[in-house]
Amino acid sequence: MLNKIYKLQDTVDIYISEMEDSRKVFLTFHKMTTRDKVELIVGRAVAEFLALLDGIKTVDLILKNLGDFNEDDALKLITFLQEKHLIIDVMEYDELDPRFSRQIAYFDDMILDRRGRDTQKLLALKKVVILGCGAVGAAIAENLVRAGISKFVLVDYKLVTKSSIDRHLFTRLNDIGLAKVEVLKNYLKTIDSTVTIDTYQECLLPQTDLSKWITDDTNLIINSCDEPYIGHTSVKVGRYAQIRNIPLYVAGGFDAHLMSSGELIYPPYTPCIDCTQQTFTKALGDWKPIYSTTAQIKNIVHLKETVSISSDISKSYQIGGAGGLIMMNGFSAHLSCLKILQFLAEDSTYDYKTIRYEYLPNNGALTEFEMQKQEQCHVCNH
Repeated sequence: MLNKIYKLQDTVDIYISEMEDSRKVFLTFHKMTTRDKVELIVGRAVAEFLALLDGIKTVDLILKNLGDFNEDDALKLITFLQEKHLIIDVMEYDELDPRFSRQIAYFDDMILDRRGRDTQKLLALKKVVILGCGAVGAAIAENLVRAGISKFVLVDYKLVTKSSIDRHLFTRLNDIGLAKVEVLKNYLKTIDSTVTIDTYQECLLPQTDLSKWITDDTNLIINSCDEPYIGHTSVKVGRYAQIRNIPLYVAGGFDAHLMSSGELIYPPYTPCIDCTQQTFTKALGDWKPIYSTTAQIKNIVHLKETVSISSDISKSYQIGGAGGLIMMNGFSAHLSCLKILQFLAEDSTYDYKTIRYEYLPNNGALTEFEMQKQEQCHVCNH
C-alpha cells in the first residue's frame, strides 16, 4: 500500500478550519455528488499528508517528505479514506476507459457496494430489451448506451416520418421512410461501435410470441410501447416477465403524462403488473370527462352535415396522438434512467417503492403516485 499512488476523489473537496489547539485542525470532506460530509479532528501532519496526495507521488515518497509521519498511522489513514470512498488508487483507474471517468466518480459516491470501476464493469455485462423506439424509448436507449450498457434488443414496427424529426433526436431528414429500429441502431453505433444490438421491425400484438425478443438472459425489459395503450401492452409483457423473473420497467412520457417517470415491476419486491394496473383503475374510478364545447357539438349535429373521409387516409394516418415537445420526452427519459441505471448497477440501497413521478409544467409541481399491492392478488400476497 505504501508504494502506491493515491489522490482525492474528483468529487471531493476538503475544507480546513483552525482550532484553539494549534496542533490540530478540523477537516471537512465534502462529496459534491451526494452532499455528504465526513468530519475529522486531526493533527496538522495529517492535513499536510492529504495535501501531498496529488496522484503523482507514492505514499513512501510523501512520508519521506514529511519526515516524522508514522507508517502504521499512514496505513490506517489510507485504509479509512478508501473505506469512505474519499481517495482512489491512481494505477487502478488508469486502466479504465477515460470515457467513463466522471460516471465512475459518480458511482464511487453513490453506490457503496463496490468501487466505481467495478460498477462500470458490471454495467457492461447487462442486456436490455426495449419495446417501442419512439421519442422516450429511443432516448432511454441512448442514455444507457452512453452509460456503458453493451447489449440491446430493439423492437418497433414503425417507419421514420417527417413528424418524427422534431421529437426523435436520433433521426435526420434522410432517414424518412426507414425503419425506426434500424435508424436507432445505426445512431447508437456512432456512440459506441462495440455495442451489440438486435432489431425487430415488428408490432406487439395480443398473440405475439415474446420469447423471440425476450430471452432468459435479459436483465431488464423497458416497455415504452404505448399503442394501443401502454397499460394493455405492459400487462402482456409483465405477465411474461413475471414467470421468468425478469424485471420490467414501464416507461412514462405518453398521452397526458408527457413528463412522467415510469416504474419498476419486479415482484415480490414491487407490486406485480396486475396490481399496478388495478391501482390506476381504482384511482381513476370516479373520474369523469368534462366537455367544454358541448354547445358547438350540438350545433354540428343539428346541421346534419356529412363528413367525407379520404379513401387513402390509412397512408397518412398513424395511430397515436399529437404528442408534446422533445423537452418533455427528454425529461421523462432522463428521469427514468436515473432509477434504471441504479437498478442495473445492483445498488443494495435501491428503493423498490413503486412511485411514478410527474412534472406539471402548468404550475411547476412534481407529483407522486404510488402503486399498491392489492389484497386479493395471489402473486403479491402468496
